[in-house]
Amino acid sequence: MGTPGRDFNCVGVRMPGEIFEYMEKESGIFGKVLRPLIAVEIKGETSEWIKIENALADTGADISILPRDIGDLLIKDVTEGEPYEVKGIVPYAKLIVYIHQLKFKLNGKEFELPVAISDSNDVPPIFGRVKGLDLFDANFLNGQKVKLVWE
Repeated sequence: MGTPGRDFNCVGVRMPGEIFEYMEKESGIFGKVLRPLIAVEIKGETSEWIKIENALADTGADISILPRDIGDLLIKDVTEGEPYEVKGIVPYAKLIVYIHQLKFKLNGKEFELPVAISDSNDVPPIFGRVKGLDLFDANFLNGQKVKLVWE
């Protein structure tokens, strides 16, 4: 869980930041692992702000992704977004997604970013780089914590 309101000294200027402790999750390869999961709030066209407690802070993901069940809470018709096929480290595996612009709130800041809403619930919420993590000074601290400071 994050610690809102903490201050970090960045280049002589005190800026608000937030620290999230890594959370222990099960891995098919390694057993239990610690993952950089953060809390974000998201607002769509059909809802008030919804808090997602376990979004993976993923610097390797170009785009943020949400599973279909969360997308259905935020968007009246998910399939009205721009359809796209996402491919990851397995080039022949693909995921059908629909791109939507959604408002996010993190560390007291609101911003809008493109989000891929999956046609499946088998994907975790992922907070990616483009117009997401790239807005922050993101520091992954010794595999234990992630610190996000608004830039």
